[in-house]
Amino acid sequence: MGSRAVAMMLGGIVLLVSTSATQVKRSHDLNRGGQVVVTGNARLDLLSSLGSVMVMDSQTGWKSDFNAEKKSPLLAGALSLAIPGAGEYYTKSYWRAGGFILAEAGLWVFYASYYSKGNKQTDFFQNFADDHWSVVRYAEWIQGNATKLNPDVPGFTGYMISGTENRPPWERVDWGKINAVENAIAQRSGNGFTHQLPLRPEQQYFELIGKYAQFAAGWDDSGMMTPERILNSDVSARFLEYSKMRGKANDFYNIATTGSVLIVVNHLLSALDAAWSATQFNNQLKFEAHLQPTVRSIDFVEFVPTARMTITF
Repeated sequence: MGSRAVAMMLGGIVLLVSTSATQVKRSHDLNRGGQVVVTGNARLDLLSSLGSVMVMDSQTGWKSDFNAEKKSPLLAGALSLAIPGAGEYYTKSYWRAGGFILAEAGLWVFYASYYSKGNKQTDFFQNFADDHWSVVRYAEWIQGNATKLNPDVPGFTGYMISGTENRPPWERVDWGKINAVENAIAQRSGNGFTHQLPLRPEQQYFELIGKYAQFAAGWDDSGMMTPERILNSDVSARFLEYSKMRGKANDFYNIATTGSVLIVVNHLLSALDAAWSATQFNNQLKFEAHLQPTVRSIDFVEFVPTARMTITF
């Protein structure tokens, strides 16, 4: 090796040692208060670029200490409150996320199924009522028994609307007059009259005609209905059959309501679980990166990058 080459090599070594010493000093001076600095050392700056906070420690040298991808419990809970399982997915609890998502889907199918059954059963019993219960028949029975039910009630007439012979029964009567006579009859207690017939197609209309004996005379199989039969709740077979139909629809709706309550519970449980999962995630995973000082010679110190991941249970 020539003298020129040896001189160049020695010059490079002096320059390298001088630069390293300067980098260490500059890093120590600039890293006040735990601030991230650019040192000019490629390995040091590479770790710094990962988003860690570089801290100079007199014993271990430069140190990066952070929890990888910290999760917000508040955000996790809010996500799962809106969509069960979303918060768990955010915290990388994939099995739990899948469980809440499947529960949500199943509960919605359960709710929709029974609500649909309730609607179909409602259509069924309402059509049955239109075919077998008539407000005209009910009004005619009141006309023949009003004075028996309450002697103070004058004769009941004029409830039919002329020119409506071809219309459905509920469009052929003066509903106001029927309600007025019902109210007058009810002024005398103990005769079985306690309600006014709601307008069709209100929900109460379809409920009351199969619930109270007062309306039993409107069924087409009621026969010779008397005030005494009303007091004894002696109703016809169709009255009872219709009551069961309506009760079955209510059962379907009650089951659907239970499903809707469980949907809300699933949202709340998922939100709580997601918040806990975020806390668990933050406590379980910790990543530390170090630049360990290694003495190469009296005048030269090299920082060697090291990394450590800690998982706690």
